[in-house]
Amino acid sequence: MDRTELLDLLERHPQLEDKLYCRGFLLTEQPECEGRLLFLKRWQRFVFGGAQIYVHPRQTAFVCGSLCLIGHAYDPVAMQTDENVLLKRLEETEDFFQLFHQLTGVFTLIHLTRDGFQVYGDPAGMQTTFYTVRNGAVSASSHTMLLGELLGLKRDPYVDRLAAYRFFPLLGNSLPGDLTQFSEVKRLVPNHSVRLSKDGVEAVRFYTPHMLSLSREEIVDRVSELMHNNLQLIAEKWKRPAISLTGGCDSKTTLACANGLYDRFSYFSYSSSDAEKVDAEAAAKICSALGLKHKINWIPETDEEVPGSAEAAKLLRWNAGDLRDCNPNDVRKRVVFADTNDFDVEVKSWASEVGRAYYSKRFNGRTDFGREPTPRACTTLYKFFLHNRRLVRDTDRVFADYLKRYFRQDADNPIPWQEQFFWEFRVPSWNGLVITGEHRYSFDITVPYNNRLILELLLSAGTEACLHDEIHTAVRQKMNPAIDGTGIAVQNVKHTDRRARLEALYYKVNRILP
Repeated sequence: MDRTELLDLLERHPQLEDKLYCRGFLLTEQPECEGRLLFLKRWQRFVFGGAQIYVHPRQTAFVCGSLCLIGHAYDPVAMQTDENVLLKRLEETEDFFQLFHQLTGVFTLIHLTRDGFQVYGDPAGMQTTFYTVRNGAVSASSHTMLLGELLGLKRDPYVDRLAAYRFFPLLGNSLPGDLTQFSEVKRLVPNHSVRLSKDGVEAVRFYTPHMLSLSREEIVDRVSELMHNNLQLIAEKWKRPAISLTGGCDSKTTLACANGLYDRFSYFSYSSSDAEKVDAEAAAKICSALGLKHKINWIPETDEEVPGSAEAAKLLRWNAGDLRDCNPNDVRKRVVFADTNDFDVEVKSWASEVGRAYYSKRFNGRTDFGREPTPRACTTLYKFFLHNRRLVRDTDRVFADYLKRYFRQDADNPIPWQEQFFWEFRVPSWNGLVITGEHRYSFDITVPYNNRLILELLLSAGTEACLHDEIHTAVRQKMNPAIDGTGIAVQNVKHTDRRARLEALYYKVNRILP
């Protein structure tokens, strides 16, 4: 779909304009933006330094001195939910990063500097941030296609070839490295900030994941405390928060950490596929055992049963970068939940897999991925390339550049490289894209695990503990043992033992094929 088709879609269905780049933002030094992008006239606008910031009507922005935060944040250490207070503390502190590391939320933080802007993202990139400097003018946004529209950018031929590959949709519509559809636009990588000025772009690492010297008991106690604090802050910050549940490890741990706050939340699940039906029914049984009211939202199985699905599918594809269509069942979910009155924020348990040895589980229990990452290893972790070795070669080159510019391990207490790669590449390039470009079409989302202190604690338990979910299990036993006492545990139906064995074979073979 090109911009002409987009404009035609919005002209025929003007009610969709509110969903275009929903909960997005734009920072730009480009003049006359509203003349080129008429929808910006309905967005909030304010001047920040030499730039203009536009914020979607359903998004929030806060400014304090030289700092602007777009999205939401809260601090489980200081127990603070007011973004204005958080920004004031960041503005005045002599130890910016100590306070910054304490923040949880889904946000982009922009610091006005003498010669431009320093841009930071939330810990795992749950709000995607893309940026470019073109003809000396800075631009950044939550959505790539917004920048493409504004600047009249041409698509990268390699990205179009990659997106057209038949196996590209497997493992999500993410792009390798920090790439976007436009060669001039890059994605902000977690644990890095980016300096934007008329002189160009410079990415700067400000945090390197590392192993903390703590006992298992200390890790469990601290994770439990921070998670419980986050859920208490969520209950204070929003009037009607809802926890979305499955029978899986992540959401069960979230539910356990909400113990003592259960009357402050509602609980729900989706069922739009066979896999989600299993999850939803398991979640309902767990809630029933705890005496909690739970709602299963049954999503129709055909587009004909959900009016507006075809139009929403086109807009969602555009919002997510116009790479490939979103899954039809996910589109129907977004339409059914558009403008829901059931709750005002979904508490989602994503980012938790940063501490669950994702690649080890995916590749049949493998724990040895080599001492250091290689471009081919990254390509192999990224996608299935069963043929089309030209794409493998080109993707290797992308990851070679990514490793050179971004990847650095802690000198003294490094975590395994594949865990750092998962945190800094896989989670933001897929989870962040889905939340920003797809899920927030319906409602706002907060992620209590999306906190740098929590993630480094989970990773400090070590690969074997992560592989067997020891910390998550111990947190549940500490916070509410009745949840595991139900005996209900659901595994992802797609992650079968047979699939893990096949993927392990693929990993071995693709590492050595030319």
